[in-house]
Amino acid sequence: MVLTAWLAPGEVLRALAVGALAVAAVPLVGGDAEQGLRRLGAGLLGLAWLGVLAALVPLGATGLALFVAVSVADIAAYFAGRRLGGPRLSPLSPAKRWSGTLAGAAAGLGVLAGLSALTWPMALAVAVGGPAGDLLESMIKRGARVKDAGHWLPGSGGLLDRIDSLLVALAVLLVLS
Repeated sequence: MVLTAWLAPGEVLRALAVGALAVAAVPLVGGDAEQGLRRLGAGLLGLAWLGVLAALVPLGATGLALFVAVSVADIAAYFAGRRLGGPRLSPLSPAKRWSGTLAGAAAGLGVLAGLSALTWPMALAVAVGGPAGDLLESMIKRGARVKDAGHWLPGSGGLLDRIDSLLVALAVLLVLS
């Protein structure tokens, strides 16, 4: 999907349609009456997130600034939340704290200011979209009864654990821009 956005931007919708058909074909061909709907829903959600991620490509420098700011905010939130503690952010993710969320937002906004990319849409994407992405992924993992969304990076979980904040931040930016 991201490669399609890079090489043939006009074909992204076609690639999404092909992906949706492929995702639907698996439970249809397998005759999966019991788990087919759940698998179809999960597959389409994953495909939708790939489509959102593909939107980074045409954003260029703005997309890069968002990526850097969200990454720094994620790291700052993790360390500040562990160090400062305080009230929990949500029952979806008991380890996340308000102190970490606020410190992460401050760090992310500082990065945006340093990159001369601080706008209201970017600020809201980093300060609200990033933490919302973390919580959304926590909800998905709890629903699936897994701790990490993979083992791509030892100690860090899977690819989704690395880009969850970016995906929702990007969606917020796209809606507000």
